[in-house]
Amino acid sequence: MLNKLALRNAGRLWKDYLNYFLTLCMITALMFSFHSLLFSKDIYEMIHYGNNGELSTAGTMLITFMSVSTAVVLGVTGWLIHYMMRFILEKRSREFAIYLLAGMQKKQMAGLYVKENLFLGATAFGTGIFLGGGLRTVLFFLFYKSIGKSYKLVGQNFKSYPPSVLLTAFLFVVCFGMALFRNKKNFSRMEIIGLLQMDRQNERVNEKRNQLWRRLFLLSIGNVLFLYFLIFTGRITKGTAAVEMIGMAVTFYAFWLGLSAFGTAYIKGKGRLLYKRENLFLWRQFSSKIRNTCFVLGTLSLLFMFALTGSSFAFMLSDYQNKQLEAEYPFDVIMISDDTEENFSEEETLIGETTDVKKILKYTVYQNGTSDMGDYLYRNLSLFSDRESDPFLAEGRREIAYYDYDVYMGITDYNRLREMLGLKRVVLRDNQYLIHMSNRVYREIMEKDDRPENGLHTGLDFAGIRTEGFAQNGHNGTDYLLVVPDWKLAGMKPYFSLMAVMTNGDVPESLSERLYELAGKTRGYDELADFIKIGSEELFLMPASIQVKSREILELKFLMSTLSFPLFYIGLVFLCVSFTVLSVQQISDSHKYKFRYRILYRLGVGKRQIEKLLAKQMFFYYLCPVLLAAAVSAALVLYVGLQFVAHTGIRTAGGMYFGVSCGGFLSVYVLYFGLTYVQCRRQGW
Repeated sequence: MLNKLALRNAGRLWKDYLNYFLTLCMITALMFSFHSLLFSKDIYEMIHYGNNGELSTAGTMLITFMSVSTAVVLGVTGWLIHYMMRFILEKRSREFAIYLLAGMQKKQMAGLYVKENLFLGATAFGTGIFLGGGLRTVLFFLFYKSIGKSYKLVGQNFKSYPPSVLLTAFLFVVCFGMALFRNKKNFSRMEIIGLLQMDRQNERVNEKRNQLWRRLFLLSIGNVLFLYFLIFTGRITKGTAAVEMIGMAVTFYAFWLGLSAFGTAYIKGKGRLLYKRENLFLWRQFSSKIRNTCFVLGTLSLLFMFALTGSSFAFMLSDYQNKQLEAEYPFDVIMISDDTEENFSEEETLIGETTDVKKILKYTVYQNGTSDMGDYLYRNLSLFSDRESDPFLAEGRREIAYYDYDVYMGITDYNRLREMLGLKRVVLRDNQYLIHMSNRVYREIMEKDDRPENGLHTGLDFAGIRTEGFAQNGHNGTDYLLVVPDWKLAGMKPYFSLMAVMTNGDVPESLSERLYELAGKTRGYDELADFIKIGSEELFLMPASIQVKSREILELKFLMSTLSFPLFYIGLVFLCVSFTVLSVQQISDSHKYKFRYRILYRLGVGKRQIEKLLAKQMFFYYLCPVLLAAAVSAALVLYVGLQFVAHTGIRTAGGMYFGVSCGGFLSVYVLYFGLTYVQCRRQGW
């Protein structure tokens, strides 16, 4: 009998809290599909290299970020389930009180409550796993595309299904188990009188402290404005950032406490705008709802902020991946040696046996004992702006960023390399020199008053700057390369030797490991790392004496995907959880709306007007936590976007990343708002 009753009640829960059920299904599907990445055989092979199956850096990052994202999603999902169980218990407390009055024991009641939630959870889990099968295919397709690989559904290994299902089931059971245990314990202690009064117990704000709440509201607004001030004036330091983050944690809750206090004061003060059209009705509804749910709204605002910020960061990484990697690695293979007599003969033979070589060039970079250009960039680039505050750290950064001496190349070798890349030859007269530097560095120094050509090379005229991608992350210089007439090299010393290769067709990624084995080295543990410099580029690039473009781009794309995909994952879960809580708050109050809207109808308000009024009421309640989160996340994205542009040279503004995130956010918003509106309209009056 109890099982039938529990099953019937679970079906009613599914109907009354459809958004909650759908969110559980979606979270399950997301968890299952993302866990499949960890158990995929193909991805396992990508993140391990060598005969001993050693885990690569990208593999370590994948496991780390997937673990962190899973822990975050687990915590938020657990909070959602606990909140919803408590919420449903409050709304059905009178029903349970009647069961007790009818003679049902508390133990039976608690068992009934647990079974209902287990039925609902099991159905959501099964539906989520079913949907996750299709979502898994979409996710794998997007993941493979992001790293430049093709994903074929036919012939794929589906052995990852069982472990993925088991891991998802374990996490799902942990969330449900902890929430059930906590709510069952509270439920077992309830008396009949407590259950009868439970649905009247909402979050309370002490009206005696309204003045304090209003002051906190003003402080929260001031803190958001102060954040913008720090960003636009460039005064963000480690200290101010720490203070701002602590302040923001308080801001989200103080804002809603203060807003409810201001709303109450405005109503009691009979503000003029209250009596225009339906403002009085809407404001009383809105103010009352905020007062009862201010702490929930604060938590939801935080979740919205993390979702918007995280997805914006993910789009930044995706933008970098699509635009910059080809410029960072223009040659199919490039190698460097600190031995100026190195001729790379063995490596050349191996490359010839493995690939169809189109062009190959062995050449030397020179130095003349000066470091004018490196010193100039170190003084002027914003990345090294802390050199005065911490001289010791500054000196260490100078040694890591740039070679001890400026690097020079003859015009003949320079033009040969340009021809390999399909670039036009450069004409340089015997009394001229030019600078080849990364576009990112060029744009920054051109914004300053000084000019890099002033006094850099005695006796030669400056012939301009070239900014094409030229392997300037330690090989053809770092950030810059000084190109001089060939006769000028006679008075210089060889600095290091290089070999650049362009091929016809694709280069196998395994060539990288084979070249390292031939040189007696291990990929990822390069003994020349201390010698090779990387300039001011600090995003994902590591010093390496051997660079095979196909392998480097694959690993970096894989690395960036392991960062961006978990951010999208967490952001989507946060959005679904937040909108679910907002929607059930509205749907649960439908019986209150029914009474109020019927009164309006009897007073002569038309049905269409009432439907518009319901839409406005829901819209404001949905929109307010979004606006607060957007105001804060926009500032954070703006700041990180500016730093991202400075470090990568990609000119896309932070506002663009934020706009794209808001576009995706809006689609989820419309979905949940539409479902909630339809349910409230059906039940509301």
